[in-house]
Amino acid sequence: MNELGVGLVYFQGLEDFLALHSSLIDVVEIEPQTFWYDKDDGCNAFKYDAGVTDFLRNYNRPKLFHGVGYPVGGTFLPPDMHFNTLRKQAEELHPQWVSEHLSFNYIKEADEIINAGFLLPPIQSNEGVKVAVANIRNYQSRMNRPFAFETGVNYLQPRKNEMPDGLFVRKVAEEADCHILLDLHNILTNQRNGRQSVKDFLEFIPFERVIELHVGGGMYYKDYYLDAHSGVSDAELFEILENVVCRLPNLKALMFEIEPDALNKLPGSEITGQLTKMQRIWEKRGNHYKKRETQSIPCFSQNFDESISVNEWENTLGGLILGRSQESKLSKELLKDGGIAIIKDLVFNFRGSVLISIMKLTTRLLRLSVGEERFNQYVVDFFDTTAPELLPVILAEQFAVYIVLKDLRVRYLEKILEYELFTIYTAIDKQARSVSFSFDPAPVMEALENLQLPAEQVIGKSVKLQIVYQQPEFTSEALSFSPVFHN
Repeated sequence: MNELGVGLVYFQGLEDFLALHSSLIDVVEIEPQTFWYDKDDGCNAFKYDAGVTDFLRNYNRPKLFHGVGYPVGGTFLPPDMHFNTLRKQAEELHPQWVSEHLSFNYIKEADEIINAGFLLPPIQSNEGVKVAVANIRNYQSRMNRPFAFETGVNYLQPRKNEMPDGLFVRKVAEEADCHILLDLHNILTNQRNGRQSVKDFLEFIPFERVIELHVGGGMYYKDYYLDAHSGVSDAELFEILENVVCRLPNLKALMFEIEPDALNKLPGSEITGQLTKMQRIWEKRGNHYKKRETQSIPCFSQNFDESISVNEWENTLGGLILGRSQESKLSKELLKDGGIAIIKDLVFNFRGSVLISIMKLTTRLLRLSVGEERFNQYVVDFFDTTAPELLPVILAEQFAVYIVLKDLRVRYLEKILEYELFTIYTAIDKQARSVSFSFDPAPVMEALENLQLPAEQVIGKSVKLQIVYQQPEFTSEALSFSPVFHN
């Protein structure tokens, strides 16, 4: 693998920034699933955005793939359509390597596989190591490219007699014989929330396996520090980065993660400053490692708790996050952990933001008509009775069914809902559609765009609105795969 340099995670809307800061950006990391928008049953794959693919194919920088939908830390193996799509994208964009999170996000309920809506921490036991290793080997065999797993965030407190964070990562990497994507902001987040310190974590990590680093910024929420990708890195993280980069002999890429909204709100000088510091630190890679032959690894002879199986851990933790009522020793233990409430908040807020962005007019009409409190109650009830979905189009369809069954008798709601669903379908299949209104939709939509309740019209006027496909401009609000609030 080549040494690629400093870069950042790509999202739609970043094109102008990439052009303006080309001297500071050596590589881009692509999250392929963020461009998936529908299933293609004929090819047993997902459909993905051709416009984004064309831009990235022609963008003259090396590329990496970083998965955000099917992590490797759990018992759920990604379906064939995932790998079919990922291989096809890889053939078009030629990533130097692929990476995924050492987490899980699916649970089994009866005979149904359910998405928990969040990248959850695996149980840190010997069985947990074996499960992760098997999943990684499956991933490697299906992709036939260099593979690295990302060290994740864990908002839960350390459990008694569990394997330490760094040792768990080391065992997985060595037994799977794979590379590590070391996310330093994740590890700092864990330290700030009471888990293993960065110093102790790094003592376990096999430096020669680290090929990629992630850095970013976060924020505090209810006394927890979140890996929110919400800004530039702070001084403590840069100090850690400078220390770590010098110790890595095989580092190939140093990436900055930031959410689209955060990047758009920050002064350009702050982003430039972030990338400039990263470029300076990048030049020191491996300097100190060469001065010693071996890395001192802590001796650990403690017996770890193996009483909780991987399946019990996944179904209990995932069930609690989804609000499932459980009566077990493990569930009672976990409910005492404040991190459970934090994760539930993050899942709810993320799902809510996806719903409001994809069904903008419908949700605005509801909020203005029934009031904020009642609208929030509907959303809570909808999420409590509906599991998270990978594709926004499915979320939109589920919400439409929920609202229709409520029979709310909100003026204009039925047709605005139909219009937004048809707009989504046309964005997917590019087929023209029409919606017949018994009122003039223009002033209704204009009022909603301005966050105003539409004025009452005399019903009876017949207006047919044609919906045709237009190639969207690159935008962070584009219809895309939205699997999780990920770390």
